Amino acid sequence: MRARGRLVAALLLVLAFTVGALSGMAAEEALGIDWFEFLDESRDGGDDDRLLAGLGLTAAQRAQAEEILDRQEDALEDYWEARLPEIRRMMERSYADIRATLTPEQQARFDERVETLDGRIPAEARD
Repeated sequence: MRARGRLVAALLLVLAFTVGALSGMAAEEALGIDWFEFLDESRDGGDDDRLLAGLGLTAAQRAQAEEILDRQEDALEDYWEARLPEIRRMMERSYADIRATLTPEQQARFDERVETLDGRIPAEARD
């Protein structure tokens, strides 16, 4: 009976940590918090690749520039979103060409792998 109590306690502890982690992730997403922004800053080339660095912008200028850059980001996302059907068609054509070279047994395994990828780019194509 004592072992069962320990197991239940351990499972409740894991459940508590899981719920806490998921709640934290949801709050982070809802509030737009990026805890790892410092990694992005350390990865970039410093001020050399920052568009607005060192210009001495006023608060109003910075706000306008950031609004413009946000619109640019939205436009780029829309651009790529519009290209997804074309990219999918290209991938489907390539898959069909590959599939045509395979035996029936290989085709079955290939089809499973394509389904597992679920639209993601295969590792071979990411080189």
